[in-house]
Amino acid sequence: MAYLSFNEGVNANLKFTSDNSAENEEMLKKDLPLRYTWSIWEQIMQSNDKSAAYSDATHKVAAFSTVQEFWKLWNHMPQPSELLEQKRMVREQSDGLHVIDAIMIFRENIRPEWEDKMNASGGHFQFQLKPNVGGGQVDEYWNNLVLGMIGATVEPANMITGIRLVDKLSGPRAAGVIRLEVWFTNYEDAAAVSALKKSVEKCMATRLDGTVGTPPKGETKPHLTGKAH
Repeated sequence: MAYLSFNEGVNANLKFTSDNSAENEEMLKKDLPLRYTWSIWEQIMQSNDKSAAYSDATHKVAAFSTVQEFWKLWNHMPQPSELLEQKRMVREQSDGLHVIDAIMIFRENIRPEWEDKMNASGGHFQFQLKPNVGGGQVDEYWNNLVLGMIGATVEPANMITGIRLVDKLSGPRAAGVIRLEVWFTNYEDAAAVSALKKSVEKCMATRLDGTVGTPPKGETKPHLTGKAH
């Protein structure tokens, strides 16, 4: 089965084409604005220093507000299947290699922290994916969520504040999983949260051929009750 993955090792022969390529090329010459501006963040692995703050480990990498800007960035971002192969995501900086614990995409002016006012009253859906799910399937879940979020096809789109890909495969707090999280605001609106969860699950489980499979089991976590990340 072919999966929506941008890791050539997973999908070496998969080509994304359309019927009206000339028309699409014309369209792509114009900026295609997204509903929101988004920022990509990285969370760097912290030392064992207990005084190290979570906010000190999070760094904004880049922002995008059009389809073209997104793809320019996304083509250089690691896919989860690469994490399964290499066991670590790293970024080389002037002071050496830094291990990345999480890649995050959040709406502009919303920090990827529970304490941000848009997140404090919200919560998140989290999905723990074991390596035996397969790299292609993990990539598809992740890419589906990212594209659904920035394209505002996961609804209610205005509830979503961001998304996280968290490395829990190894390290001091390893759970042997890759964790995907979809953060949202207004946890108290139970009907809206339920509708959003169904939309998230359908988005994750949609295959390349348009059929809908079974989504992975997930949990809904409120942000009101604690400060952990």
